[in-house]
Amino acid sequence: MPKIEVEHRGILTEEKFKELNEFFKKKGKFLGKKGRFSVIYFVSKKKVKKVEELKNVPIDLKLRITNKKTELVLKYGKWGGKDARKEFIFPINSNKFDEMIEFFKILGFYHGALNTTKTYLYKYKGIEFALVKVPDWGYYLEAEMLVNESDIKKANAKIIGEYKRLGLRVLDDKEFRELLDDLNNRKGYRFNFKKQKISDIKKRFIDYF
Repeated sequence: MPKIEVEHRGILTEEKFKELNEFFKKKGKFLGKKGRFSVIYFVSKKKVKKVEELKNVPIDLKLRITNKKTELVLKYGKWGGKDARKEFIFPINSNKFDEMIEFFKILGFYHGALNTTKTYLYKYKGIEFALVKVPDWGYYLEAEMLVNESDIKKANAKIIGEYKRLGLRVLDDKEFRELLDDLNNRKGYRFNFKKQKISDIKKRFIDYF
């Protein structure tokens, strides 16, 4: 059975991003740095203007490149500023990336949003903290634990407690949807593979491939 990903999110200023990076370097365990390009599919048959329209859709489907490696990612469950969802990650041969785009288009998944991130990962008090920089946009934080279903409540309480001790606040669902809309609606970050070629998009983000 897949583990449940319990995840809480918060916005960071550049100053807070740097402060937490120094803090976790001293107090936590550095897990690595990730450069990621994501193709985030909108699981809807109609054009999506705001993620509010997807708030009751439990499927979060992504094709992404993380440190030059391709992954198919599916998260399932209710989502928001904090959530607990089943997570499935399948490594894919990077040479199959374009083929997977075509595969999903045939299945009816062809529009959504692109995103790029630079992330610093740390383990601190049993929680994985991701300090995320979105180039030309800003910073946010993700804190997560992978647990069995019976431990979801305990994990939620632990993460919230650490957020408070670090002087952070978890985004509520409305704030999180507003954050996603801000990211998704940046010029040039929406895609429709019935009208665009993945080869043209890859040229823009060649550093991630």
